[in-house]
Amino acid sequence: MEVILLEKVRNLGSLGDQVKVKAGFARNYLIPYGKAVTANEENRAKFEAKRAELEKMQSDAHDRARSRAEKMTGFTVQIVRKVSEEGKLFGSVGVRDICDAMQEAGFELVKSELHLDRGPLKELGDHEISVSLHPEVNFKIIVSVIGEK
Repeated sequence: MEVILLEKVRNLGSLGDQVKVKAGFARNYLIPYGKAVTANEENRAKFEAKRAELEKMQSDAHDRARSRAEKMTGFTVQIVRKVSEEGKLFGSVGVRDICDAMQEAGFELVKSELHLDRGPLKELGDHEISVSLHPEVNFKIIVSVIGEK
């Protein structure tokens, strides 16, 4: 299925690109979330008429993401968890825990913006976590897991 992208999509294309994707991906993700429209003559004409407006919206979103990233880059957030006698962590630290701690520190962060490459954190210490606020704005924060008995 061919679609026209209405915004930049990671690993797929930029605004205005006409790309071929699987029908399910287009039907279940790209089209419902307003990231693309089906590629036909009517939608091409509508897209070209709104192109300048879409480019401005994308530029504004990129600028907002960059300003948020400047505030958070390299920030260290501490999360305290109970540990056993041997120093093993009870449970783990997941995306929701990190987002809650960042919000308590005064930063707005959504679960979908965090990427735990190796899954939930199950060890004490400092961990580098990737954050992606926009397809072009990526940075890392430090999550320090501290144990208490």
